[in-house]
Amino acid sequence: MPAETANDVAKTIRRMTVASATVGVPLKDLLINFGPARMMVVPVTEDATVVGLLERDTAVTPVRRVLGLQLESLRALLADEEDEIDVDVVDEAEEEIERILRGELGPVLQRIRGQFREFAIQAGHGEEQTETMMREQLREWLLCCNPSTYTFPLLVDGLGQLLNDAPASRSAFMEKVQATIRSA
Repeated sequence: MPAETANDVAKTIRRMTVASATVGVPLKDLLINFGPARMMVVPVTEDATVVGLLERDTAVTPVRRVLGLQLESLRALLADEEDEIDVDVVDEAEEEIERILRGELGPVLQRIRGQFREFAIQAGHGEEQTETMMREQLREWLLCCNPSTYTFPLLVDGLGQLLNDAPASRSAFMEKVQATIRSA
């Protein structure tokens, strides 16, 4: 595949993997048909997948069996490498967040950010912790879906869950932010 297409497929697979794990049904494997070929995608960790290209008529069960035997070894190998922080990945996520904050969704996201800050501080979180929580939710939002006004509820729900320990603040935040989204 051309690099751009491969990158788009990788992002889509990552979003599907994160979304399925978020709803409590982790993706075991995914089969995508491309004409006479079939692509089998098997998540190994949150950040790594194994992709196999098969002929469309190839039996999938033996491939699953072989991969099943090797997955734990792959996870252990990847865990050793994950101990080293990959600055490029962090920088890429931060660049994407900044791009979105400067884009057409930026004004609404800034209002949501301010509202979250207000209610998180009321709930007893510090200003720095609040900003970290907001950025983490933005990263999660980017991983699970394409940022748009249609997917704002996923971001807001994640932010609201961070306020579960202060039900009054959570309720007030959700009410205020829903009004902001409706007006967007």
